[in-house]
Amino acid sequence: MRCERCRSEIREGSIACDECGAPVLQNIKGFADTSVIQRRLRSMAELYGIGEGGSKRFVSLLMDHLPEFDKERRLLVRAVKAGVLATLIKGRHEPEIAILKAKRSLMGEAFLAENASDFVLACFTYLLDLPYQSAYRVGEQEIRQVRTEEDTAGEAAFSASGAAALTAADAVRSKLSRNIAVPEGYVRINDFVYHGYVRLKTVKLPSTMLVIGRYAFAECVHLVSIELPDSVCVIKQGAFSGCERLKTVRLPRRLCEIDDELFGGCVSLSEVDIPSSVCMIGAGAFSGCEKLERVNLPRGIRYIDPTAFSYCGMLTVSCEAGSYARRFCEEHDIRHDIVR
Repeated sequence: MRCERCRSEIREGSIACDECGAPVLQNIKGFADTSVIQRRLRSMAELYGIGEGGSKRFVSLLMDHLPEFDKERRLLVRAVKAGVLATLIKGRHEPEIAILKAKRSLMGEAFLAENASDFVLACFTYLLDLPYQSAYRVGEQEIRQVRTEEDTAGEAAFSASGAAALTAADAVRSKLSRNIAVPEGYVRINDFVYHGYVRLKTVKLPSTMLVIGRYAFAECVHLVSIELPDSVCVIKQGAFSGCERLKTVRLPRRLCEIDDELFGGCVSLSEVDIPSSVCMIGAGAFSGCEKLERVNLPRGIRYIDPTAFSYCGMLTVSCEAGSYARRFCEEHDIRHDIVR
């Protein structure tokens, strides 16, 4: 790897260039695109400046320059609003102390998991030319392996023999059906495909299914049952939002993230089995699930948006002692039981 500033060779494991002192790009565990985002932030700063690090203008710039990185952008915006970037700017002359203060703020006030905090610090310290050694730093080889696995499980699957995306045109022939079984061979359901299919009651997906698109089954107000095979690894924003009669859901064992608004407004939903593979729960994921009584949050969860369980008045969470999930529940006054 070469220095972004002077193009000198960087020693493996270095946090700064030996020749010019510029910080080295880092990728953080759980955030495979950290180095891409670091470059974007640097470019943004060169064009528009940083200011005091807490301005609405800076937040707007983040929105403009990181449009495809929803989760990462939200973490950065949250950190800016919590004053983390301003703390680092003011403490540039004593970077070690400033970084300690910033990390304390991220984990205490902004309430981020440790690796999410390290992602934010890796981005902001690179932006400000401050040295920072993350305990969650991973090498390029590991990042390449993660991306290969994601590609294999996700978009690259479309090139496989017989693989196909289910489109709105494919679905329209079953618009009046109450029960749908998607045939084997489909690997993806495109965005909005079954949106508003008010007669739909049950759905069975094939073992080849990998991705369910944005709002794919949203507003299917009579949907009561959907079988999600463990092959599914991505379910996008709002896929089942507004499914008012959906009562229980078993999520796939390979799912990594419960996306924004995924079950928002599912007023009959009473039980959800969240697999241990899930590490993030997005904004409004279960918002308005008035009858949701119990959710088991696995220990491996690293981030939960503060609005994930808004308006879930009957909810009790099961979580492990010392876990991020327990700290989240305590911070947000959510009833919870400790499991051992």
